[in-house]
Amino acid sequence: MKLKYFTIYIFVLLFLFPIFLDAQSFNEMRESGFKMEHIVSVILEDFETNDKDWEVSGSRFKTGPFPQLKPGIEGMPVALGGAAFPEEENKYIFGVRSVFSRKGYNRVWLYPEEEIVIPGRVRKLDVWVWGGNYYYILEAHVRDYRGILHKLPLGSLHFIGWKNLSVYIPTSVPQNIRYIPMEKPLTFVRFEIWTEPTERVDDFIVYFDHLKVLTDVYMERFDGDMLADRSRDIWSSNSETEAASSD
Repeated sequence: MKLKYFTIYIFVLLFLFPIFLDAQSFNEMRESGFKMEHIVSVILEDFETNDKDWEVSGSRFKTGPFPQLKPGIEGMPVALGGAAFPEEENKYIFGVRSVFSRKGYNRVWLYPEEEIVIPGRVRKLDVWVWGGNYYYILEAHVRDYRGILHKLPLGSLHFIGWKNLSVYIPTSVPQNIRYIPMEKPLTFVRFEIWTEPTERVDDFIVYFDHLKVLTDVYMERFDGDMLADRSRDIWSSNSETEAASSD
């Protein structure tokens, strides 16, 4: 008899008690604000073609026809080769060449014609950059739903050859609100290169490849969520109908 009760006790301790703890832990996580996540990697620009009409511009002391943008250059980073990135799908890069007449905090901007909408809630942004060992700084600029521009430091260009530069998005950058629709995606605006005042600026070149993000694309589902997804389309079509009838 004692052996029977002992066996039951062991069964409860080994199998049922952990299940109870898991359920309790899950409830505690929900009450403490725990949220599901679905983190994915998304390429915003592979720099294979200039289909987004990228352009460059420079600050006050730019010289002659500079800065210049040159797409379609062969010479991708070794890390982006191999089976994961077939050569025919990842072959080209962008180059930016700049010349300034004076040292100082000169700036070069590289930007698409239209800002790139970043899906989900962005955690990290990174890009492959080829540096010429100059003391320059690279930033990525993103815009939130309020129209506020945020400057994210990717780091120094004081290195030789290809390097992956990255930055985590601060929690102070808003990407959602408590009202439906809650998601307020960021947009990528531009890269900014600025020169340190003691560094030479008479002629320098920088190359770019593979701008991507790590982002949380999890969508919380609820009864009636399709109305949240379609509300803008529903009411925009109604407004267009009313406008047409008033004419």
